[in-house]
Amino acid sequence: MGTSRLVVVGAVDRPVRLSVADLRRRWPAREAAVTFECATSGSRRHTFRGPLLREVVVTAGPGFDAARRKDRSRFLLEVTGEDGHTTVLSWAEIDEDFGNAPVLLATELDGLELDSLGSQLVVPTDHCGARYISGITRIRLTAAASPG
Repeated sequence: MGTSRLVVVGAVDRPVRLSVADLRRRWPAREAAVTFECATSGSRRHTFRGPLLREVVVTAGPGFDAARRKDRSRFLLEVTGEDGHTTVLSWAEIDEDFGNAPVLLATELDGLELDSLGSQLVVPTDHCGARYISGITRIRLTAAASPG
């Protein structure tokens, strides 16, 4: 149990390595009952539980000025799974002052704990399942170039 790990790296003050058990213990779990379309298997319905992506990344100390909305809005999150599947979200999508999307790092899928499989990115606002990343290995925070 707890052997599958992900790292939060990039533009952060304190890179962190976390197991699924760490995610379950350290942050409050949210629940999302979702339906999305999968290109290979059609319509899927699942219930996920886990912490908000935003809360986990904040723990690593994002390298932006939290008081400045414009600074926060230029950051991106690259999420990669063990199979190499990668997706990108903007910080503004999950920031409470902008989109406030309840994106999860799931520790549980339909009542089954994901410790041995790794956490899963869950984007409840998406109708397509392409950004549902399984077995997350890395979350990289990066900044888009500042003008000038």
